[in-house]
Amino acid sequence: MMAYIMKFLKKNNFVIIFLLSSISYSMNSLAAVKTILINDFIIEQEKRGVYVSFNQEFYLTSNIIDGLKNAIPLVFDINFTLSNEVPYWFDDKVLVKKSQYKIKYRNLIEKYEISDINGEKSFYVDLKDALESLQNIENWYVGSLNKMNNRLEANLKIKLSKKYLPKPMQINIKDDSWDFQSEEITKYIEVSN
Repeated sequence: MMAYIMKFLKKNNFVIIFLLSSISYSMNSLAAVKTILINDFIIEQEKRGVYVSFNQEFYLTSNIIDGLKNAIPLVFDINFTLSNEVPYWFDDKVLVKKSQYKIKYRNLIEKYEISDINGEKSFYVDLKDALESLQNIENWYVGSLNKMNNRLEANLKIKLSKKYLPKPMQINIKDDSWDFQSEEITKYIEVSN
């Protein structure tokens, strides 16, 4: 049996090296996950007003958590666009809405300060509780539609804003440990007249 295993390893060492390196790479990439997952992206229309609801999950790295505890605020930009697809040309943007929410650690009171999407502040002792308060965004008013189109494309993306980080971190282009964002979520909606 041992002779068979040695023959196999001798003939297929390239395959084994490839498999081991791919497993190692996938383990490292899983350990370095720094994303926001957006779930249940819902767009509702009430008369001409448009409201957005979604759930988000944060996967913060230890580097980001340490920075947060050392008084580096985390400000997230939320970008929402509603556009009409134009064949063979640029899409016509019907509605654009940008907003922010912020997580900041207050050293003197030893609590996390959350400024939500509406600008309301709340305080939490535990980071997990603070992130759970930002998890569900419900009925976020993004604007009203002036003209009605039949089918529109909605895009949502959340990204950590680097302009609120300390200047040395903003300048260091090669450091991608602060590149924290969601994938762009696209959804098509039918607009009622």
